[in-house]
Amino acid sequence: MTTAIRRSPVLVVGVIIGLVMGAAEQIGSGIAWRAALSTVIPIGYAALVTVLAPRNEAASALAGRPVDERWEHINLEAATWAFGATAIVVLAMFVGVDAQGGDWHPYAFMAAVMAVAYVGSLLLVRLRH
Repeated sequence: MTTAIRRSPVLVVGVIIGLVMGAAEQIGSGIAWRAALSTVIPIGYAALVTVLAPRNEAASALAGRPVDERWEHINLEAATWAFGATAIVVLAMFVGVDAQGGDWHPYAFMAAVMAVAYVGSLLLVRLRH
């Protein structure tokens, strides 16, 4: 019998990210409630999506287990829109910080990582098909 965790690593990844973020917050600020919140948010999201996935089509797509081809397509399109929106925000922040004379390097780095990841993903997916 296959469990939900074996079919989707969302819960495991959420726990790992939550623990890492919580530890980083505790080390960085030393404020316990902020560390706890940084831990609980990713773990709570992953747990909620994992629990709701068998009963909810949108949650199943968020958990990486779309119920059918239609939801697989919806998930891919939503991911594309989310990536585009994120790219626009990163570029807007780059321009805004640069216009104010601030350090634009972190935004340029994020934009470069996004561009390389996108092009690399396209090439890898193309090679697979």
